[in-house]
Amino acid sequence: MFVKKLFQQYRKNNQSNLYLPLPRFNKSPQNSILVQITQNKRLNSILLYISMAILFCLLPILNTTAHSLGQSYLYFQVYDQAIETRVEITVEDINQALNLNLPTNQEVTKEDVEPHLEKIRDYIDENLMISNNQQEYPLKYQGYGQFETGFARYLTFKYRLDNLVEIPQTLDVDYRVLLDVKPKHKNLVVIEHNWKTGTFANESSVSLIFTANSSPQTLDLSSSSLLRGFISVVQLGFLHIWEGIDHILFLIALILPSVLRRENLGWQPVKNFRPAFFYVIKIATAFTIAHSITLALATFQIVEVPSRIVESIIALSIAIAAIDIIYPIFGRRIWLIIFGFGLFHGFGFANVLAELGIVQEHALLSLFGFNLGIELGQIAIIAIIFPILYLCRQQKIYTKFIVQSGAAFLFIVAIYWLIERAFEVDLHVLALVKQIF
Repeated sequence: MFVKKLFQQYRKNNQSNLYLPLPRFNKSPQNSILVQITQNKRLNSILLYISMAILFCLLPILNTTAHSLGQSYLYFQVYDQAIETRVEITVEDINQALNLNLPTNQEVTKEDVEPHLEKIRDYIDENLMISNNQQEYPLKYQGYGQFETGFARYLTFKYRLDNLVEIPQTLDVDYRVLLDVKPKHKNLVVIEHNWKTGTFANESSVSLIFTANSSPQTLDLSSSSLLRGFISVVQLGFLHIWEGIDHILFLIALILPSVLRRENLGWQPVKNFRPAFFYVIKIATAFTIAHSITLALATFQIVEVPSRIVESIIALSIAIAAIDIIYPIFGRRIWLIIFGFGLFHGFGFANVLAELGIVQEHALLSLFGFNLGIELGQIAIIAIIFPILYLCRQQKIYTKFIVQSGAAFLFIVAIYWLIERAFEVDLHVLALVKQIF
């Protein structure tokens, strides 16, 4: 019923020439937009590039980790006043080392592990030694967990270095888990987190490798400074806005009509650069102020919103912005909409900060640096897209096809995300696209 009323209102407005009509395809082949497009080689090339870009956006990004068979891992998290470490070993390797019978083809339950937990911990304590200047740091047990990589199930054991007066420049590490029973096995040591060296959520950059013939090795924790850490946080913010396809699509939906103006006959290209440029500046400013507010509030846990709601509303924001391109809903109130949805994008940015764990120390610097990186990334996106839109604004294919079809594409993708996020389902569309292409 709502759709029917919306369509009737649209036809009424269209007849009064207040809004842009949808593209009409005449029965005459000579006047058909589709025929004109298919007969023009230049336009075909443009459409090819557009199609390739769309497919690129749809293909999922493959995440790679450092995990591989025949390896165990020792992760270090270096904080201002503490050092934590985590041992990761496959269930199959634990079975081989200690002659256990833990299930390897299904999730390991608490009832499976608890009878052998003390034996496993003793084995790790015997084969892992961490010291500095001949002063050994006892491992204070913090708990265990498990995860699946796709080819093996790992058990993880968390520790904290005890009797640590200050953070040393180096650590002497001797990590010999499994090397006594599997001569070809490798133990990899990774610094997962160290704010001052700009290391966050690292899994692939290995610092030390232990084999059966290895001696104790020195792990370097130096080369650290507040400036280096701050620069790395800025880089994280910059990379996040580029990797966050939903934030990019929201920006595109906002600036896609920036080089056009609605007039009696529909979309018309702007005559001068200045009004279009200032339109984009206003958009970016409203979005920046909004997400900066909620990023700070959520980071310091003043306001908390469930991730499911945040991600769903971010998807909804793209859909609403796309609808406003095809059918103007908000008019001059679009600034309030941008600001309102920008608040929820800020909560999304805060979730990333929380996952990375970089606000546990130097909170203000981390918050400022991450937000600065987001703004720099946002400016870079606009700097790339906006000039192209401005140069294309006079082309009929832009006003009559790209704007409308681009908005339709954004709407479809946003609704797809909204359904998945709101109802917590996997529609498997991306996997199907990947299989086809």
